[in-house]
Amino acid sequence: MERDVTTRFAESLRAAGIEVPSIGVGSTPTCSVPPPHLAGVDEWHPGNFFAGAEARRRPVYSENEPPPFRWLLNQVLTRVVGHYPKSNTLLIDCGWTGASAQGKESGTAACRDLGQSRESGYGCFPLNPELRIANLKQECGEVTSVDGAPLDFRRYPIGALLRIAPHHSCASTHQHRSVNVLGADGDTVVEEWKICKGW
Repeated sequence: MERDVTTRFAESLRAAGIEVPSIGVGSTPTCSVPPPHLAGVDEWHPGNFFAGAEARRRPVYSENEPPPFRWLLNQVLTRVVGHYPKSNTLLIDCGWTGASAQGKESGTAACRDLGQSRESGYGCFPLNPELRIANLKQECGEVTSVDGAPLDFRRYPIGALLRIAPHHSCASTHQHRSVNVLGADGDTVVEEWKICKGW
């Protein structure tokens, strides 16, 4: 267990005469399955646990209904900037510099819960589960249908906004200068949080 290893290491350092002013443990995965106790620990670092992306755990909801999209708290807003009917593709103005390239091969449990396949890697579209990210380039992405059916481009006009729930909330959040916190309606920005960069 992380807590046991860390506190034992701190004790060995102290026994060698090295000052250890505090002991900190934690990460997004650790917070997902917290230890039974934190005796000897001064700091708990939850990582991006609160953001809920990448489906580290299934939320509690009825088996007969999909999880609410607001459970996927970390979302990236993107805009449709191109239509390519011959390849059945929408071009969006978000690439891996905006959403992270992690997750291409794995998809996420949250996306699968929304009816999207393993191939929905990179993340998913909680409000448009019929769409999947086919490819992310540096500054743009290619989006197509989950099942290969022809896209109805009228539903996604140039300039339309789509919400991506990225595969990895830590990596995608780090790509930005700040995070907009939305109110209870899911649309109104109520706060802006600056991202802490560097170590």
